[in-house]
Amino acid sequence: MDIYAVMNQKGGVGKTANTINLGAAIAESGERVLLIDFDPQGHLTDALGVEEAPDSSTLKQALLGEWDGDLRRVIVDYRPGLHVLPTNLDAFVLDRGLYMVQGREHRLARVLEAVEGDYDVCLIDCPPSLGASSDAALMAARDREGHGGGVIVPVEAEDSSIRALRLLLRQIGTLSHVMGVRIDVLGLVPSRVDVRGGSIVTSTLEAFRGLGSPPVIGEIRVRKEIREAWREKVPVTEYSPRSSAAEWYRDLAKAVRP
Repeated sequence: MDIYAVMNQKGGVGKTANTINLGAAIAESGERVLLIDFDPQGHLTDALGVEEAPDSSTLKQALLGEWDGDLRRVIVDYRPGLHVLPTNLDAFVLDRGLYMVQGREHRLARVLEAVEGDYDVCLIDCPPSLGASSDAALMAARDREGHGGGVIVPVEAEDSSIRALRLLLRQIGTLSHVMGVRIDVLGLVPSRVDVRGGSIVTSTLEAFRGLGSPPVIGEIRVRKEIREAWREKVPVTEYSPRSSAAEWYRDLAKAVRP
């Protein structure tokens, strides 16, 4: 199973929409995909109309050693080839709990070993922070022999996104060095791009493209079909399969899974 962390500590950049729609596009190509709602706010769980994990068996409890049951009991069969590991309200205290246990950076990776053979791809919708749970997601997405993976970074076309990106890349670099692993940043995905925003939008896009590394691997513009699909609690590839928005996500899937 190849594990990808969809991450940016800056909120409102389209992490959840990208996780859902990229996952759906990958599943559409025939791969088995697991989406993990790792954001305590639970946007992915809510956006797909999935019930929260039961209080007695949550991902937070599994990570902290409070529950050792079968993770498959919690995973929801949302669509053929597209499954969801939902969140629970207790995820809000996960970071605090992780800081109190040993080996916190490795805990998500170890929990996911239980379903390693069930899926081809795992996408983690990460929290908007650079805390302990984000470190655990990064370690799960680290380079592993025989497996792909890495970090996908949704960004907004505005000036503050450049500084946020630098902080994230610094965090990834520091964690890689300290833990002695390689964590690949696959690329940036400018999202919610509205070219009517004028020079600020276009200049920021050019700045992202000019970085070279990490590269821009997709661009998602503002489209009503994405908002409407969210309201209908389905991926845009299902809601409007012939739309330009659906094609953008299929192109992104090809970039991630060449």
